[in-house]
Amino acid sequence: MQHTTGSFTARDGLTIYTESWLPDSPPRAVVLIVHGFGEHIGRYTHVAPRMVEAGYAVYGLDHRSHGKSGGADRAHFDRFDDVLVDLKQFFDSIKAAQPGLKIFLYGHSLGSIITLAFTLRHQSEIAGILISGTPLELDTAQSPLLLTAVALLNPIIPKAAITPPVPAENLSRDPAVAQAYDADPLVYHGKVRISIGHQIISTSRDIKARLREFTLPIYIFHGTDDKICPPRGSQTLYDGVASTDKTLKFYEGLRHETHNEPEQAEVIANMINWLNAR
Repeated sequence: MQHTTGSFTARDGLTIYTESWLPDSPPRAVVLIVHGFGEHIGRYTHVAPRMVEAGYAVYGLDHRSHGKSGGADRAHFDRFDDVLVDLKQFFDSIKAAQPGLKIFLYGHSLGSIITLAFTLRHQSEIAGILISGTPLELDTAQSPLLLTAVALLNPIIPKAAITPPVPAENLSRDPAVAQAYDADPLVYHGKVRISIGHQIISTSRDIKARLREFTLPIYIFHGTDDKICPPRGSQTLYDGVASTDKTLKFYEGLRHETHNEPEQAEVIANMINWLNAR
């Protein structure tokens, strides 16, 4: 396996950090990992090698203001569109490096919303998507008063941090995962900023209004004990897309990061099996 790190310059001058894991023999296809809120691609170093063993070239980036990428206000996007443009720039570089290969996207949590929004723009270039722990129904889990406050405050104080940080124990039942998360200096441990909450909710609503536009193969999976993103969001996605090749998998009792649970070997194997069939 060949593991490399790199970077590229975004359209506004920010440096975006990247990683790749490539098999020693010609890859059968490409998987682009799109990570979640507050984390970074380095938290997938156990997922990528498993996919490489199965013959896939794996790529990932740290979103702007996340991990090792640039951005003064951590875990903050001025515009959601900037993240999609960054991803397209990286996507195009992968296409150039791996000509003719199918490219699949694997988006987790916030990364699932980024992946879905990106797919609505570039569906014809994508072979299929894997969607994990989606926050698609996060708005319906919040009080109407909070949603109204976020919408009103977003134009005024978008960078204000008001929502408590994600409790590490809600990610996985494995205590080692929570401890590593809390000790990771590249993870954003602060409160969630108004703008991110607003952008997740508004983008999710836009996606839900356009679900019938999704026609590509899609694999959706979610832990039933996810206290961060309601599992019903995955059901909404599955029920709404027009794809004829669609799969929904609920993992009973698993939390938000199914790929970091004690059952991670099964979770990752199921992803690879789905990829292999396509």
